[in-house]
Amino acid sequence: MRVPILATALVLSGLTLAQPASNSPIAWGSYTLRQEPGLLRIIRSDRTQVEIKGSRFEVRQLELTGQVPAELWINEVSGPNTTAYFFTQEQGFRNLLIYRGRTAGVLEVRDVDGDRRPEIIVGTDVFADFGGLPREVYPRLTYILAWDGVRYVDATARFPTLGFRTLSYYRAALQDALVQKDEVNARSAALGYYGRGLITGQADEAKKWLMANTPQAIRRWLLDLEGEAIRALYADLACRLTVSYSRSLPPKPVCNG
Repeated sequence: MRVPILATALVLSGLTLAQPASNSPIAWGSYTLRQEPGLLRIIRSDRTQVEIKGSRFEVRQLELTGQVPAELWINEVSGPNTTAYFFTQEQGFRNLLIYRGRTAGVLEVRDVDGDRRPEIIVGTDVFADFGGLPREVYPRLTYILAWDGVRYVDATARFPTLGFRTLSYYRAALQDALVQKDEVNARSAALGYYGRGLITGQADEAKKWLMANTPQAIRRWLLDLEGEAIRALYADLACRLTVSYSRSLPPKPVCNG
């Protein structure tokens, strides 16, 4: 059975986000959320603590810190782009994380390592419009964000076999595309395989396997892109991941795009 490169819509049981009706307040502990046209406000004692500008909002409360009340997860959706905001009331009201997903976003929130503090699994479209690949077949990569005691940081390399796209996934997809003589999907899988290796600390293993198991044309294409791919991944999370204490969100983007 062929392994597709294209990602389908991911529906996660228990993580469906509720979209508030316009002007319908949502209680969050001692705070209230109120949506207005193009704006979502977090209010306490009739004073706006934070306002988030955007087209459409999805809201969920979920436990991240182990202390009540639960944390607040807001997705701001504008067309195909999404930005995720996480807030807490632990040690005072504050922003825990902003993930600028663009056409990717938060895929899952769950405790991966059993420390009772959930990790946040997010997608990235870093390889969209990359290397001449059609946008509809670019390889999807995922990061795992974990709490380090102060903030959420990239912990993908701690869990090399966990993710929605692992080395074994891309290897199977690449082998299948080669059998089908589908060079476009073969290139996408090869780039995904190497990219996955880069973010999980398995780059040497991935490159060695690719050099031994792919046709010359794909090897040459990948080697020509190698430096660009490394630079793109190195900068990717720095462009997407932030924390803000501003009362007006979103903050100015760190990077273009």
